Amino acid sequence: MAANPRWNFEAQYIQSCNCDYGCPCNFNGSPTHRNCEALYAYHITKGQFGSTKLDGVTFAQGAWWPKAIHEGNGVMRTYIDPSANQEQRAAIDEIVHGRVGGGVLEIFPKTCKIVHPTKYAKIDFHFGGYDSWFKVEGIGEVHSGHIVNPVSGDRFEGEVVLPNGIGWKRAIVTNIKTWWMRDEDLLARHENRSGFVTTVKFANEGCIG
Repeated sequence: MAANPRWNFEAQYIQSCNCDYGCPCNFNGSPTHRNCEALYAYHITKGQFGSTKLDGVTFAQGAWWPKAIHEGNGVMRTYIDPSANQEQRAAIDEIVHGRVGGGVLEIFPKTCKIVHPTKYAKIDFHFGGYDSWFKVEGIGEVHSGHIVNPVSGDRFEGEVVLPNGIGWKRAIVTNIKTWWMRDEDLLARHENRSGFVTTVKFANEGCIG
């Protein structure tokens, strides 16, 4: 059996979910509202899959689980911006379907009862700290901002550090002012929910930075 190709990438990352700020799932807690819904995106700034360069590839994933992620029975789909060429599309498909390692990218598909076939959709991705946002054309949008103190009106700024994190190691905590997704059984719409913005490094071994 041939060995898995070596791969790695560095990416800008924007994440939304339906939990309260900070997301208790990051600390082995249960989802705030019992189930988990998320739409998140990566813009690869530098990467390689075997001999295929991944620089500039943008992809997103929509996901839903009826309870905590580790309890399974989830549904997910990946969306790749059509600017990716055929070799890049094939490489991302291998990574996001968990066939070549990759930490959370390998784990999440294993917790799903349905992994829909990949779609190709234009992704507008704007990485700007707390004010980051992205849009998957015809599928969904995520708009981030600061958490605002309800008494003083001051903007809150903070970070979460997870040295052993499988999806990221350090991220700023944001308020997802609004996010939605609509694609077959992936249906969600939320305001003022948990968000994270960061840069990540992945390889066969998982999240390495």
